[in-house]
Amino acid sequence: MIPKPTTPKAALSTLVALSLAGTTATALADPSAHGPERFQPRPVEQGPCAYLPADRATEFHGNPEQSDLSLAMAGNQWVVFDKVLQGFNLYRGTGDGSEPAHRDNPGWTLEALNDPANRYYVQLIPPGQLATQIKSGCMVLGNDEERNFLPGNVQVDFDVFSSTNYTLMRDLAANGFLTEALPYVKNKLDLMVAEGNPTDIGTGGASGTYEHIFGIVMDLLNPGIVVSQVDHINEGIHVAINNMYKAMDELIREQGTPSDNAALDTALAAVATPQIGSPAATREGISTNFVLATNPECHYSGHPTIPDGTLRFCEYAVLNKANTHETRVHHVETPSGILGEPGFVPVDVGPVWVSELGYQLVRNVPVEGMVPGTNPPDGVVGPENASPTINGPATYSIAVLTTPDNDRRNGYRRHLAQDFVDFVRSSEGQQAYTDGGFIGLTPAELDGGECYRLDKDGNLFTSPRSGGC
Repeated sequence: MIPKPTTPKAALSTLVALSLAGTTATALADPSAHGPERFQPRPVEQGPCAYLPADRATEFHGNPEQSDLSLAMAGNQWVVFDKVLQGFNLYRGTGDGSEPAHRDNPGWTLEALNDPANRYYVQLIPPGQLATQIKSGCMVLGNDEERNFLPGNVQVDFDVFSSTNYTLMRDLAANGFLTEALPYVKNKLDLMVAEGNPTDIGTGGASGTYEHIFGIVMDLLNPGIVVSQVDHINEGIHVAINNMYKAMDELIREQGTPSDNAALDTALAAVATPQIGSPAATREGISTNFVLATNPECHYSGHPTIPDGTLRFCEYAVLNKANTHETRVHHVETPSGILGEPGFVPVDVGPVWVSELGYQLVRNVPVEGMVPGTNPPDGVVGPENASPTINGPATYSIAVLTTPDNDRRNGYRRHLAQDFVDFVRSSEGQQAYTDGGFIGLTPAELDGGECYRLDKDGNLFTSPRSGGC
């Protein structure tokens, strides 16, 4: 463990603030309205810093040096976050029964909140990078080219963290940063292509048929198709993508013809190890096993009908392709690459959350998904009799982080953070998300989540939340 880096903080003049001037302390943020203290002091930060190319830092909002509430939110929520923060301020009120100052401004946006008096700070980037930033205490913004590396160091004491899965929550809990993770919304995947699907991705059959799914898999493995595949280290969406890919393979193995299976075997054999120039061959500083035959995610073992050792379509198969582009912030790079925007790698197709595709469609951006004619779309689906489910929804989780006992506002910040968590799980918060294409949770689902406890030796114990910890 190392001390918090002392690199000067980055100039944040380009970041916009997110709360309203004049908002006062509220009844909801009153410490007396909450249960007994259950937070431990934040542990010593652990390096190295998280890293993000400077031109991908498009969703940094506010000034962390003056924020009363700092939110580390999984990046795909950017499509709804104007509405989420509008709703949160309405939910909070002013504590004296009067209305929040922004109620009469229905055009409230992130851009319009660039005011030094505003007191929220938000980062909407991949949750893996956020988790690294929380643990290290810093985020370096710089240029990908080493010779032009001009870093800026953003240091934030975050109050809330959200993720697209529980894996990162467990990692932060093991390092003493949180004690419970609560579910609050779900999302599904789709595949984004340019309008008209010019490269004919998945056109072997009607949407949702076996032929459609087989066509998608073979096109994603086709050396002539450029796939925008997400960063499998830092972007939480990669877990859902990998599960979808594996389910597609299993469908083909169970329902496909011998010739279909032979064609899939041939395509997978071509990417069984990293090709020259592929993301797998060129990425440094990671320990991922990209060999399909020895990575448990990418071959079968113990399946009742599929022989052991059979190669399986997985995210690493795509990362082993020579022309794949591995993103660092997929919701910026994938649509920009599909549209051929300057400064972005041109791509043909890429997995995205349905909410992101829906956001582009309502703005009349010339892209489409694999389920045309719906808005927002339903995501990639399989045949009605498909087993396993091709594209089940992923559940997002959220947590209040421990905060340092270093100023008199500590209690206020902690309870304001709890207020935000309560809001996104409330009916008002759920509405803000579902209006943007996310999937709301049932009362039973909201009772779920995980509880975390560290024993005296630092071992992490995880248990179901079941309504409370």
